Amino acid sequence: MKRQGLIFLLAILTILKCYAQQKKLDSLLRVSTTQNGELLVGTLNEISWQYRNIHLDSALVYARTALLEAKKTNKKKLYASAYNSIASAYQAKADYDSAIYFHSKSLSINYLKADSIGLADTYNNLGIIEDERGNFETSLEHYFKALRIYGNNATDPGLMPMVLSNIGIVYKKQGEYAKVLDYYQQALELYKKSKNTFGVTVTTGNIGSVMLRLKRFDDATTYALDAAEGYKKLGYHRYVPYMLNNIAVAEDSLGQYGKAEKTYLQAIGMFITDNNDYELTNTRIGFAKNQLGFKRYDIAIAQLDKALEVAQQKDFKEFEVNALQLLSEAYYKKGYIDLAYTTSKAFIIKKDSLFQIAKTKAMLELEAKYQAEKKEKELSEQQLQLVENKLEINKKNNLIYGLLAVAFLLGLIGYLFYSQQRLKNRQLLKENELKTALVQIETQNRLQDQRLRISRDLHDNIGSQLTFIISSIDTLKYGLTTGQDKIKNKLTEIGMFTKTTINELRDTIWAMNKEHITFEDLQYRLDIFMASVTKSSEHIKLNFTVDSDIDPTYTFTAEEGVNLYRIIQEAVNNALKYAYVNSELVEHTMAVSIHKTIDYFHVEVNDNGVGFNVSEVTLGNGLSNMQKRAVELNSELKLTSMLGQGTSVDFYIPVRK
Repeated sequence: MKRQGLIFLLAILTILKCYAQQKKLDSLLRVSTTQNGELLVGTLNEISWQYRNIHLDSALVYARTALLEAKKTNKKKLYASAYNSIASAYQAKADYDSAIYFHSKSLSINYLKADSIGLADTYNNLGIIEDERGNFETSLEHYFKALRIYGNNATDPGLMPMVLSNIGIVYKKQGEYAKVLDYYQQALELYKKSKNTFGVTVTTGNIGSVMLRLKRFDDATTYALDAAEGYKKLGYHRYVPYMLNNIAVAEDSLGQYGKAEKTYLQAIGMFITDNNDYELTNTRIGFAKNQLGFKRYDIAIAQLDKALEVAQQKDFKEFEVNALQLLSEAYYKKGYIDLAYTTSKAFIIKKDSLFQIAKTKAMLELEAKYQAEKKEKELSEQQLQLVENKLEINKKNNLIYGLLAVAFLLGLIGYLFYSQQRLKNRQLLKENELKTALVQIETQNRLQDQRLRISRDLHDNIGSQLTFIISSIDTLKYGLTTGQDKIKNKLTEIGMFTKTTINELRDTIWAMNKEHITFEDLQYRLDIFMASVTKSSEHIKLNFTVDSDIDPTYTFTAEEGVNLYRIIQEAVNNALKYAYVNSELVEHTMAVSIHKTIDYFHVEVNDNGVGFNVSEVTLGNGLSNMQKRAVELNSELKLTSMLGQGTSVDFYIPVRK
């Protein structure tokens, strides 16, 4: 009894809402009889919009009446609004070719009149159409154009979230659910912020659809029920079957096949009443899948045949693919093997070409649309200019000639002034460039002078002092008695260290005296170093090789040349200190090589010494310095060593193009 009372109450509420909507329509219809001009066109457009949700034929009639009234006013802006109403009515009827035609006419006028909101509205509607036709790339292109325009205009807070929701719908069809939820959540927050009940309802239903794709069927049902209730409260019963279809899919997925069957049939009946071919096609496919679960193959095939016919007729590519796939399965289970095979082949072909066709068609449509808009814009501008010129000529021919003469004179003066100013700007630019170049040259000269002064100071002061130290050490050694060998040996070590320091100082002075170091200079310096190593270490056989085809004029910066030289020097010295061969039968050898490819210099230092375990040895300052220098050369030093198998140091230096 309570249930019957609840049903009765819901019926009463539904009747009251329908009555309220009809009352609003009656009010608009009464007002329209007392209006004319721009006010009448606006009222007729609003009537068309109201009928769009309850009676599509009436929506189209009133939209066309708005166009007739707009033509009486000869105001292009009113033409555009009427074209948009006609296109919206055709869009609701899923007559997309007609809808695109009238949207394009509205779009071309709004371009001429610079009506940004009108442009955005049309782009949004075109995005919806291309989405439903499976042209996803073009759909997103339209949506993002609308989004940019709405984002720069805050007159209606409901416009931005509307487009965000539409973008989410496109990404949902491509399975990019993270993007979908992101756009839906953005839209929902904006709708809640502006207290837009309709927007909240629509977005709630959309989130429920995403939950279906994520297989969160209980959540999907909850969202769909909330959205359906919201549509009922708003009186938009046309959108209730959308939610019923989502609920049916969730019920089917949860194994509630009987409940799903009833819900599908209820949604199909409502879509048929509303002449909504697009959603009807989608729901028939879902219902057919449900019937396959009951093994009612004939019913499933009949529903799929109807869905496929409409999808092909209306160019619903996505639904055509889905219908072919399910139809192939139904034929196979029914035992129609040949039909199943043929249908399966058609499904594969359609599926593989869906996105490629969409992209190709999108480009063709974009080009055609661009050319059509361009021609229509040029034609409109020419017609307006001709009318204005004719009126002006008839009224004030002499004034026009005078104005043209003055305009020509002003234009000529302006052009001469512009040319002169442009010439001055070029001269100023060249003067600034010359000043900058002179400053750079002067700076380089000062730096070079400083390098030379520092190198002279190092050579004349520190160098002479180190030489004096060596001389003093030699004198002390001669003055010592034979019993003081330990002191002599220590003095010898200090002398050797000082000589090494002098060599290091010479290398530094050599680098500082140069702004750039050629490969020939570097090789010459390395040859001297290798010769000194060979002379001082007779127990080691040193082999130093350089590719003969390396360009000797290739230049490094002074810093690059010093870093490269120091890395090789440190690697060789380390080998001399630690890589001894603990056997008289094995010759101690060391190889230093520099090779060059198109992109890199490859430097390698190898020895056949005792080696060591890299993971068990604490690396000293020498190797750390080598690694830092390699980083400054945009390289990475690689050290490899194994006990008894020697040590290798190699790195790559990028060739400057």
